[in-house]
Amino acid sequence: MNRLKSLPEKAAPSLIRALSSFKSLLTWLGIGLLRLTSYLPYSILMNLGDGIGNLIYTVSPHRREISEINIKLCLDIKDNELDKLVKENFRAIGRGIFEMAIAWWSSDERIKKLDTRVLNKRLLEDTQTGALVLIKHSTHLELDLRLLSQHFDLTGMYKSQTNEAVNYVMVRARSNYIQGSLTNREAMKAVRWIRSGKNFLYAADQDYGLKVSKMVPFFGQTAATVTFPALFLKKEIKIVLANVSKIDDTYEIEIKNIDSSAGEEEFLFEMNKTYEEFIKKDPSGYLWMHRRFKSGQAESLYPQWTSRERRREKRRLNRNKD
Repeated sequence: MNRLKSLPEKAAPSLIRALSSFKSLLTWLGIGLLRLTSYLPYSILMNLGDGIGNLIYTVSPHRREISEINIKLCLDIKDNELDKLVKENFRAIGRGIFEMAIAWWSSDERIKKLDTRVLNKRLLEDTQTGALVLIKHSTHLELDLRLLSQHFDLTGMYKSQTNEAVNYVMVRARSNYIQGSLTNREAMKAVRWIRSGKNFLYAADQDYGLKVSKMVPFFGQTAATVTFPALFLKKEIKIVLANVSKIDDTYEIEIKNIDSSAGEEEFLFEMNKTYEEFIKKDPSGYLWMHRRFKSGQAESLYPQWTSRERRREKRRLNRNKD
C-alpha cells in the first residue's frame, strides 16, 4: 500500500518519551509478551482470550456494572439472558486483546487466511471523491482496521493513549496499514483529506461530551451523539458505515450507505439507527463498557468510580501545566 504523500502526516510518537519511566518499562514487557503470543495459532489465541475475559469479568466490577446497565437499556434483556450476554461480552474483550496482537504484528499472508467475507464492497470502491467511513467500537476494533485496509486505502483518526509506550506501539503498528492518521484534536484536517480523495475512518458511536454533540435517540434512549459526521452533509461527500461483525469465527465486513441528503438531526438519527442495526447483528462483540449515556442526565446512570475520576483529574491537571 502506498503511503499518503500529498497530505501532512502526523509525526510518529517519541520513542524517548515511551521509554521515559519505570511504568513504561513494565508496559514494554507486557507488549513484548503479547507480541510473542501473536505467533500462536488463532484457535489457541481465542481460547486464551476467553480465559482473560473471564478474569477481567471477575476483577472489574465497575466495568461489569456499566456493561450490564448499557445492555439492559439498549437490548431490553434481563436476568439470566443479561448475565449470559455480559459474560460473553467480556470473553470477546479478552479475545480482542489477541486480535489486536494479530492486527499489529501479523503478516498480510496470515491476515488473508482469516475467514472473512465482504458485502457491498462496491459502495466504497465506487467513490471518486473520498468518503467518510464510519466504524463502531467493537471488541476486535484493531483487527477490523487491518481487515478493512486489505480492501480499501484508508486514513483515520485515533485518540492518544495516556500510556506513552502503548501509544507509540499503536501508532507505529497502524502506520503499516493505515495511510495517514490524525489525533482526535485535529478533526478539521479530516475535511481536507477527504476532499483530496481519501477515505477517512471515524467512530461516532460513543459519548464525546455535550460540547460536540446533540441529544439523539440511540436504542430508544436519548444519547449525546457527536455532530462531526454531519459537517459533511453539505459538502457532497459520501458517508458510509463499514461494519465488521464476527459470526461463528467469520469476520463479515459490510458497507452501507447513510443518507446524507437530509438535515443534521435526521442524518444523526439515521446514523444511530444504522449503528443499532449492526450492533444487534453481533451484540456480544460490541464495546458495552463505555458510558454511552453519561451526558445530559440529571442523575448519573452509572456507579461512582472514585479512583478512576481521581486519575482523570490528575491527568487534566498535568495537561494544563504543560
